[in-house]
Amino acid sequence: MSEHHITPLKTYLIIASLLLFLSGVTVWVSYVDLGPLNIVVAMLVATVKASLVAFFFMHLLWDDKKNLTLFLMSLMFFGIFVTITLLDTEFRGDLGLNPEVKNPINNRAAFYDTLPLTDTHGHPVDGHSDDHDKDKDHH
Repeated sequence: MSEHHITPLKTYLIIASLLLFLSGVTVWVSYVDLGPLNIVVAMLVATVKASLVAFFFMHLLWDDKKNLTLFLMSLMFFGIFVTITLLDTEFRGDLGLNPEVKNPINNRAAFYDTLPLTDTHGHPVDGHSDDHDKDKDHH
């Protein structure tokens, strides 16, 4: 019969501090424009955070090594599937199967088209304001 592993409180506090720090890194990176690397950095930080939780809080580090092997293999396969998916969406327009679709990813969300127009100072801009002013002068 195997004994249960008792993790010291100090280890839990260190891991919790690391998770809090990495959450701050996640927020900070969201404000930095890294171009296509934004998703890579976000996934890397998320993977590190999930691994810390699995290894220490779920005791996977001290559990049967078969469980650790399955966990690491699942991360590997997940990485492979995400990579294949990203490669597919990146080069989809290059196939030439549909000449109307050169960029299948919409870089501008339709939500922004519903917002009112504003100038550089944040004041509302009406596209027809000149026409209305002219109508007021004539009446």
